[in-house]
Amino acid sequence: MISILFEDDYLILVDKPAMVLSQPSIRSSNSTQLPIKELLEKQRPDLKGKLFLHHRLDYETSGVFLMSKSTLVNKALTEMFTQHRFHKIYRCLTMPHELKPGKKVKCEIKNELSWKINNHMAPAHGMKQKRMISVKSGKWPAETEFTVLSSNDQFHYIEAVPKTGRTHQIRQHLQESHRSILGDKIYGGKSENVKRLMLHAFSLSFIHPHTKKKLNIEAPLPKDFLELL
Repeated sequence: MISILFEDDYLILVDKPAMVLSQPSIRSSNSTQLPIKELLEKQRPDLKGKLFLHHRLDYETSGVFLMSKSTLVNKALTEMFTQHRFHKIYRCLTMPHELKPGKKVKCEIKNELSWKINNHMAPAHGMKQKRMISVKSGKWPAETEFTVLSSNDQFHYIEAVPKTGRTHQIRQHLQESHRSILGDKIYGGKSENVKRLMLHAFSLSFIHPHTKKKLNIEAPLPKDFLELL
C-alpha cells in the first residue's frame, strides 16, 4: 500500500517505499516489478493515465515523491525543479567516521556538527554501475549542507539539505566527507547491518504552482531507520 501524504486536483505526493522504482528503467522492463506510478494507479484506478513524473528518487531511497495530476501545472513544475525552487531535506545513516573532506571538494565547516560541501561532479567512465566523481571544473556544480543530528559508535544520523539536484549528489558528497551512507555499495558505505541504502527523503517544501500556498510535506522515517535509532 502506497501512503499518500498530500493530494488535491493538481498534485499528489506519496511516501515512496525503498526498493521501488521512481521511474521506468531497464530494471522494470526485465522484471515484474512496477514503478511507483504504476503501483499507485493499481491502488487507485481513478488515477490511471492522469499522473505525470517530474523528478526521481534512487531505487533504494525512501520518502517524499511528487507527481502531478493536471497538465495545467506541468510547465510550472518543470521550471520549479530546473530553478531549484524546492527545499529538500533528507535523513541518512552514515559510517561513524571523523569528517575528512576530499582534496577535490571545497568544505566549509560551520561547527563540529555542521558542514557544507561544494564541488563539480561528472560521471565516472568505465564503471559497470553509474557513479559520480569530483572533478576540478565542469558544468555540474553541486552543493549540500549537512548536520549531524545524533551519533554512536555504529553510525551518524545526519540531515542533508541539497542546494542543487545532481545525480547521487548527497551520496557522493558524503563519501567525499569520509562518511559514506550505510548500505551504499557504490560510494563506500557497505554494511552488514543494513539491507539497503539508508537514505530517506524526509521533506519537500515549495509554493503550490496553482494555489500559490506554501506546502511542507513530510514522510515519517521508515521502520528500518527507527529500528536502528
